[in-house]
Amino acid sequence: MADDSSEIVKEAAESVAFTNVKTVGEAAAFYTGLAMKNAVEVSANQSTLASVLLGKVAESIISTSPSEGGADAANLGMLAKMLQMAPPPTQTSQRTTEG
Repeated sequence: MADDSSEIVKEAAESVAFTNVKTVGEAAAFYTGLAMKNAVEVSANQSTLASVLLGKVAESIISTSPSEGGADAANLGMLAKMLQMAPPPTQTSQRTTEG
């Protein structure tokens, strides 16, 4: 009986060890996939925000009367800045520039 219980404990320990190794091995792929999903969502959100802002600036330019020439110039300046705006730096690019 003692031999049987020690064998059961040994098999259970091996099973737990195998499960732990499998979990650790799969974690890298899981977190890489999660990071990629988040990056795609952020990119889509930035694109949506840029489209909305561009639409608002264009609407503002169109609705401005000619007597408000200064406002037209300001709106065109905002539009030009939006079109030239680069995406924000990522943590990876910050690490490479700092180190």
